[in-house]
Amino acid sequence: MALIAAGDLRFFVANLFMAKNMGARDAAVVADVLVWADLRGVSSHGVVRVPRYLGYIDQGQLDPAAVPEISHETPASFLLQANRAAGPVAMHQAMDKAVERARINGVGLGVVGETAHTGAIGYYAARAACKGFAALVMAAGPPNMAYFGARVASLSTSPLAIAVPNQADQPLLLDMASAVVSLGKVREALDAGREIPEGWALTEEGEPTTDPAEAAIQLPLGGPKGSGLAVMIECLTGLLAGVPILTAMIPTGSQQRHVQNGLVMAIDISAFIALEDYCAEVDRLQVVLKELPKSQGFSQIRMPGERGTLTAEDRQFSGIPLGAKTWERLGRLAEALGVQLPPLL
Repeated sequence: MALIAAGDLRFFVANLFMAKNMGARDAAVVADVLVWADLRGVSSHGVVRVPRYLGYIDQGQLDPAAVPEISHETPASFLLQANRAAGPVAMHQAMDKAVERARINGVGLGVVGETAHTGAIGYYAARAACKGFAALVMAAGPPNMAYFGARVASLSTSPLAIAVPNQADQPLLLDMASAVVSLGKVREALDAGREIPEGWALTEEGEPTTDPAEAAIQLPLGGPKGSGLAVMIECLTGLLAGVPILTAMIPTGSQQRHVQNGLVMAIDISAFIALEDYCAEVDRLQVVLKELPKSQGFSQIRMPGERGTLTAEDRQFSGIPLGAKTWERLGRLAEALGVQLPPLL
């Protein structure tokens, strides 16, 4: 394992993207989103994604210089055409605009069309919650998960994130995929040389597998519930943006290109109830739930996002651990792009 300070890791990742002709501001946003995931222990969406993101640039599927543009808007809503910009750049911009609209209209809703991988979408929801807004974020992309009852890739693992503020300035944050686990978790198991649990994935032929090297199709969380959620997220992202993904890719049986769409919504809490009162009630709800009688084997009851918050607090001081293979890949990229590796702790 390599142990790196969060600030050093952000600086390093930003420099890698700048070496690929991404502007300094956009590169800093991408780096912040990826390192945020690693800080919270969600390494499947952290800097392990850097080689893949840079590969999208080489393949022309991500434009490092793209400037997202608003193509349709009303006082409370807008459509942001990402023009193949990096997902963190487009979603970051969209959430900030949604918050601006919510300050005026009580709610702000943005749909993002034709961007690249958005990273951990909880980042954008938490960003709004830290400003005193409730937030909802969705994203959808190419088919890599099976519809319930099907044995072929037919849905995106479409994630959903919801965040609300509280008095502790540590948002209550739910960030989940519609799949049992993310593809990143499968790749982590492959790097670590360990099997994956039954019920995570299917092979290309649609057979159940515990071998991460053969895992090609993910399975939906809760069967029909996960696949139903993914369908509806596609309807609220790609179809609203005018960039449908599943109907374009499923008939071909292969992913023609990488693309994602998203939705962000910010709600001005003060339009309904005093923000102070709302945050106090959120805290009171958490206390009530955490004091419930515990089932056997449980020493505590945790709230959505609590584990990630505690992990981030620890890693801010102790550093971020990266797996040996991830560190090796980043080292090769650094050498190829002429970027200095960050110091190890």
